[in-house]
Formats: sequence, C-alpha cells, structure tokens
Amino acid sequence: MTNSLVYHPDFGSGTLLKTYMGGFEWEVQFESGRRFRLPAKEFHADSLQTTGRPLPAPLPAKRAAILETDQFRARQTLEALRVGIVPVQDAETLTIGLEAERVTLNRALDRSRERSGDVLAVIGDYGFGKSHFIELAARRGMRENFIIANASLDLMEVPPSKAHKIYESLVTSLRYPDTTQRGLTPLIQKALAHPGAIQDFVGRCPREVKDCPLAAALLALQDCPSQIAFDEIVQWLSGQTKAQAEMKTCLKKPPRLYLTGETARQYTYLLTGISLLATLVGYSGMAVLIDESEHYSLLRTSQRERADSFFKAMIVSALGINNGRIDARDIPDNPRVEYLVSYSSEPHLLFLFALTESADRMPVQTWLTPSNVVRLDDRFIEKDIREFFVTLLRYHGLAYEYAPAAARYEGISTQSPGFLYRALTQHRINLRELIRGAVTVCDLLYLYPDYEPDTLLNELQRGLKV
Repeated sequence: MTNSLVYHPDFGSGTLLKTYMGGFEWEVQFESGRRFRLPAKEFHADSLQTTGRPLPAPLPAKRAAILETDQFRARQTLEALRVGIVPVQDAETLTIGLEAERVTLNRALDRSRERSGDVLAVIGDYGFGKSHFIELAARRGMRENFIIANASLDLMEVPPSKAHKIYESLVTSLRYPDTTQRGLTPLIQKALAHPGAIQDFVGRCPREVKDCPLAAALLALQDCPSQIAFDEIVQWLSGQTKAQAEMKTCLKKPPRLYLTGETARQYTYLLTGISLLATLVGYSGMAVLIDESEHYSLLRTSQRERADSFFKAMIVSALGINNGRIDARDIPDNPRVEYLVSYSSEPHLLFLFALTESADRMPVQTWLTPSNVVRLDDRFIEKDIREFFVTLLRYHGLAYEYAPAAARYEGISTQSPGFLYRALTQHRINLRELIRGAVTVCDLLYLYPDYEPDTLLNELQRGLKV
C-alpha cells in the first residue's frame, strides 16, 4: 500500500511512495524534502502495518557513539576540525547525517561479499564530504573484513588516463583488517602460508599460467629462496618497477606489465585477481576506492578515452559482464596482448569512486543506473547537525579535561545547530564551514568563562544572517 504516512526515528514523518523486495524496502518522501529507499524494519512499528504483512522488528534506538580516543588524539582531532577536516580515525563518530548513504554503502558491501561485486559513484560539490565518505567506506569495509585499496588521482602522479599508475597507487596502499602493514606483501605471505589457496587460485586462472603475472608470481614465490628476489617480485607485481635481475632467479620469464597504450584490461584483470586471492585466504573481498576523479575534466580527448576504458573495465569487473550498461567488447585491447577485464566472474570487488558535479565530469549516467549513484548535498536535517554538535562537545571536553556544565551548554547545544542548519540550507555556508563554525562555538565557551551563552547565540545568528 503506497501513499501512506509512515514514521522513521531519524528522518521523521513521510509518505510511502513505493515498496521493493516484497515490502522489505520502502521508498519514502519525507516532510524534510528528502527522499530515500530504506529497509522497512527501520520504521516505527505502527508504520509497518501499512504493508499488511509481518516484518522484522525495528532496529534498536541509536546509542551515543563510543569515542575510541584519548586526550592527545582528541586535541589532534580538534586541530583538524578547526580547518573543516574530519580526521580519518574519526570518520565514523564525526559524520554528519549520511544515514541513507551509509545504508547504501552497507548494501554495496553485502553485495560485494555475496555476489560478484558492486559499484558506487559518489557525486557532490566541493566541501560536501566526498573524501570523508571514501574514508568512511574504507573503515566500514575493514570492519566487514575487506582489504582496502585507495588512490587519489591527480594530473602529475596518478592521472586518470594511466591505468598503470592508478594500479600502482592502489596496490601499494593496500590496507588490511588484521595487520597495520600495507601493500601486497601481507596478502602474498598469507597465500604462501595456505598452499591450497594458491593451487585454487592458479586452477581458476583464465590464461596460460606462464602468461599471467599473478599466477606465475605466486608459483615462483612458493620455492623462492632469496629475500631480495622475493621483494623484487612483489615490487614488480605492484607496478613499482620493471623486472629486475635478481627476481629472475625465481621467476625466469615474467610476463610483461605494459605501461603505456591501452592497458585498462590488464590492470583490472590484476586487481580482480588480487580481490579473488583475498577471498581465498579468508577476507570478504577487496574495496577499490578512488578519490579526485574530477581531474578527468582536465584531460584531452585521447586521454579521456583511456580513462573511460579503465573506469568502464572496473565497473564491468565489479558488476559482472552481463549486469550493467557497458559492453565489455567496447573496451579496447592492447595491440600486443589480450586480457579479459576480470580474472574471475566473482571477484567480490567493491568499486567506489568520487567526483565533483560538473558539465565535464565522467558520463556516469550512461555507465550506471541511479541505484549505483550516491549524491552528497546540503539536504541535511537539523537533527543530524545537533547530534554532530553533541559529539563534538564530548571531544572538546575530553581534549581539555572538563565536563560541559548543563546550565552553560544546554541552550548552545539546542539552538546553535539550528542556526548552522539554516545557514547551510540557505547556501550561506558549506559543510566544511559548518564544522569550523561549530568548533569555534565550543572554543569560545571554553576559553571565555564570562562569555554569556545568550550573547554568543545572538552574535552567531547575526553572523550567519539567519
């Protein structure tokens, strides 16, 4: 039954527009103007009766975030917040809103673990949290036992048109849920400790083993007595160097890794192979997270075509050859070597990339369905900002060893988020400026004990012009 009134504990009242998956997901237009597709179990029990069928119990009420920090780190956090940046270690506790977006991210991770993979394109203007969302995805992914590969594109070091440089940046950045080491070495060491996983991996290889960089390298490393050769093979396989002399004592004829031309297929093949290997040694899969994709708009036509090839090959690899808007046959081969776009039909790969909204951005609307696109904007609700402010006060109290007195801080906690919210929705400030303003309010109350809260609120309201 649609067009019924429903109630969500975070977003408030809204109108049920459509149901999906037999009523287990609802698309709702909220009174705040926000429109989301959310699990039905998140809505108030009275709302669940609108579908006329029993559903799982609603989720428990949200509890206050646990601050996994100490005084020194809390002070470091505040220094970053004073310039509008949320540190990576606080990405989960200091996120403003994004409840629906996090639901989308969690579903994408679930699909990546249970199926071939998934894709999310994160689009938003400057200052609205794209990089923050990527780090949120990284931390959430590691909690779900994914290995994480990050890259931030730029025109000099990691241009969107050079698949080899993107691959190198991703692989050398690899993070793991069970070690602080980075790069390929921890994954390869874990594979060598499980010979059955290597045999399974090699058995699934879609190429001649001698022509597959991953399979050939793993077999060579099983019997490699030289630590120097081991390190050189890992560096070569990470795209950091050409084949060196010592490594050839263990891997006599390494397949060539192409650096120029049409190389998208080779490097998405390698990335999906790494993701598959991760699942064979016990991880859920791999999340590939790319930031600053807006540099695409600065490329020449020929460079854009090669950037298109890499991003399209990644999308096909994650969604599956027959599960999207892209025909894999349209992704060109290197004239010297042919590669499938994916090592496996089920690499368990999440591909997430962020870009700024502009007329010259990547044509993601032709590559992806709307369900694969996450848009970040200023459509927050006041409750989001109030919750952020309360958590911010907890950080501030921890950093400077004080307990915010209710008489002094209660009005500030109640009213200042409302002023910041209105300034944000009226486009007077962006999200980064909101964060800086909130920290300034906390600083003023702490540093100037004689500063009356009512005076501060009046000055804040005038300054924001709300």
